[in-house]
Amino acid sequence: MTAEPSCAPYETRIRLDRDKARALRGVIDAAMRRDPIQYAHRMIWTLFGDKDEEKRDFLYVVESESPFVAVVRSRRAPVDRLGIWTIEHGYRLSPILAEGTRLRFRLRAVPVRWSVEPGGRRGKRHDVIMWAWRRLPQSERTDDGLEGAAETAALDWLRKQGEARGFHPEPGTAVLDYDRRRIPGRSAKPISFGTVTYEGILTVTDPAAFRGALVDGVGAARGFGNGMIRIAPAGSLTS
Repeated sequence: MTAEPSCAPYETRIRLDRDKARALRGVIDAAMRRDPIQYAHRMIWTLFGDKDEEKRDFLYVVESESPFVAVVRSRRAPVDRLGIWTIEHGYRLSPILAEGTRLRFRLRAVPVRWSVEPGGRRGKRHDVIMWAWRRLPQSERTDDGLEGAAETAALDWLRKQGEARGFHPEPGTAVLDYDRRRIPGRSAKPISFGTVTYEGILTVTDPAAFRGALVDGVGAARGFGNGMIRIAPAGSLTS
């Protein structure tokens, strides 16, 4: 069965004009400008309004920090209210998807799991790779052992996401890197999370669910440039 796009999201490549610094000073303070993750988060919000009650309804991936270039996927068209952006390319993302469609993909995500408290209540959120490392016997905590545990945990998480979101990552999907990131929090304690970059081929198993994943993203910390599944035609592939 083929899933036709009902309300396809916008996908837009944007470039920031850094020469217009006067406008930037009214948007973010100096401390935030020194942190690239917060900087990207704050600046991209300017394209979608900046009211506290507004809910984020976009994803983004930073392609370059200097010059600042990002790809944004959003339910609403971005609007340059401050006159500081160049919108280089924009279109509606509306791939025709069917069960069995194969696509190349790249994803930077924050894979997490939740512990279970007594009575079945959801407990604390945990980085899946740190969780796996803590459970390794001391004798297996070698470089190879840690790397193997990280890759297994990351791929297991991705497969579970796929079961819920309408896709299956095919064998050969690569875990390209794992990176711990820290950004200043509003309180004294900074926000930290681990990002994993995946690349490979996926098969669509539920077109409607997968279309939702393209719009909503997967994993945690999606407001900080994570969770967007970037896709391209798989091309000529052997089964």
